[in-house]
Amino acid sequence: MTNIDNTPIEYTTSANNILPQFVDQLRQLYGIIVQNTYVKDTAKHLNRIIQDANNQTMILIVGKERVGKTTLINGLLGREILSVDDQHPTGVNTFIRYGEHEEIKAYFLDGVVAIFDLSKLELLTTGDTFASQILREHLDYLEVYLKNDLLKSVTIIDSVSLEAGGGEMAYFSEALMNRVDEIFWVLRSGSMAIDAEILLLEALKNKGVEPLCVINGIDADDHAAAFVSSQQQRIGHLISDFVAVSARNALEAKQTDSHELWEKSQYEHLITEIHRFAENSDKKTYAILIRFLQWLERFRFELTVIPQRDPFQSAVENIEKYAGDTHYEFSRNQRDLAIVKEYEQEYEEVAQTFKHVQTLYQLLQTISQHDYLQDAKVDKFTEIAVYYQQMLREYRTMHSEYSREYERLDAQHKKIHGKGLMKAIFGQHTQNDFFKERVEKLNEQQVICVAQYDKVQQAEAAMLQAIQDIQPYLIELVKERMSRIEQKVQELNQQRAKEKRQLKNYAEKLNEFSCLIEAQGYIKGTLQPFLMNEEIPLKAKDLKMLEETVQAILSIDLSYNGLLTRSQMNNKMESIAIPFDVRDKHHLEVLSLKEEDVKSNDIPEIPKKLAIQYEE
Repeated sequence: MTNIDNTPIEYTTSANNILPQFVDQLRQLYGIIVQNTYVKDTAKHLNRIIQDANNQTMILIVGKERVGKTTLINGLLGREILSVDDQHPTGVNTFIRYGEHEEIKAYFLDGVVAIFDLSKLELLTTGDTFASQILREHLDYLEVYLKNDLLKSVTIIDSVSLEAGGGEMAYFSEALMNRVDEIFWVLRSGSMAIDAEILLLEALKNKGVEPLCVINGIDADDHAAAFVSSQQQRIGHLISDFVAVSARNALEAKQTDSHELWEKSQYEHLITEIHRFAENSDKKTYAILIRFLQWLERFRFELTVIPQRDPFQSAVENIEKYAGDTHYEFSRNQRDLAIVKEYEQEYEEVAQTFKHVQTLYQLLQTISQHDYLQDAKVDKFTEIAVYYQQMLREYRTMHSEYSREYERLDAQHKKIHGKGLMKAIFGQHTQNDFFKERVEKLNEQQVICVAQYDKVQQAEAAMLQAIQDIQPYLIELVKERMSRIEQKVQELNQQRAKEKRQLKNYAEKLNEFSCLIEAQGYIKGTLQPFLMNEEIPLKAKDLKMLEETVQAILSIDLSYNGLLTRSQMNNKMESIAIPFDVRDKHHLEVLSLKEEDVKSNDIPEIPKKLAIQYEE
């Protein structure tokens, strides 16, 4: 680990215990300054530092288009979670976190948060529909929650592609890079880093940041080893290490449980690096401390310009931004309408879940296609129904084999004796021992058919009982799903109403600058003494920066601002909920399968046992 001036930093043994204490103090500072909306963005940045300090290690996946960043992540997850589309690359930064309940949280630029099912991920990231474009225009970032053990220790960020061209430095969000703990720079084997990427790597090197270079696609490049060697010589001084992998092999290995493919993918090296980063708490502690020092300088600048502003004019500008600008309000409303439209489409699909279900096979297919119809009780029914179908298939197979054998023997008998087998058995005595032996074998097959037919009858009885119990339960599962969709619309409207109320409160509290004066005292009396402690892993240069910044903050006099005129909210700020009248529009398709719908009506009859008359 190096400091921002590229000199090594020595961590103390107490560094692991410092971060929780420090975060508690930052929370208190955040609670003070968040009351003042003039420093809203600065408070937001402080809150991100707090969140990042509490979160798992965050790893940012960076690279230009078509190097396989998304496939690389899918390989780590062992599932094709993220959409891979060469024509439409990932259009929004996506934080992939651990969650017991798999879902998407979409964070929009104005602070609204909408929850989507995992099936909507393509719509939000790479979709090219009109609704996708509207939503992405307003999106800040996504959080995808997955039940995956790797995500218990790290958060993985699938980023938008680097923007590069004209020999200039490739552009990427500096704010995002500053938030993360580690950066994985992805190259595709055979496609070396372009000059614009190298310029950005050099800029990161100057800040003390050396990404891990992940070279993807070794399965498709016969000269992968030579390529890795060439890149080590070319950019090795800007990179912490190199790992060569095959994302495609890793994903296929997970899907097919192939140990050989997993070995070929070399993903074990990549996962080892991830765990090593996750366990390096000292590095994270120091990075959070440095980010706070940088934040403190930003806060100093904010306090410096506040006395120069006309509070009343600032209030008017912020209120008009949300309420007075008709176009802005219309644009936000269009975004919310697009969200509700997606919810209505989902509601309609759920309401029609059983519309085309008329047989047992169609019911089982429907259950397998909808995760909200799957739980322990439904799984038990599915097991009973599948067993019935299996017993039925085995009986038909046995019966078919018996019939083929009988027809074959009957044809032979006609050819030799000039009459059918049945006439020989029940008419005159059968003289041929060969046919007697074959008839006895047929009778053995008949006994097996009878036993299998009994199994079919038992399985059918169990299935018919189970179908009666499961149908009302499946309807309840669908109703719960529909209710959840209505609840999501209600939550969205509640967020809209909450936002309106917050904006009204904003206008009423323009005169409250006392919290910033309180923040000055808290920084001086609590935070500075804590950070000046010799056990804090800061260098002398960092401590000097801290002291100078704190003195500059204390020199800003905010005590003469007085009370500011209260502003009246525009009538347009009244909260109007988006209607969601779907119950009369999309009726629930009831599941009502009868006995004749689910049981097989064409079961072949049990063949009769052949009675052989032996010659006396």
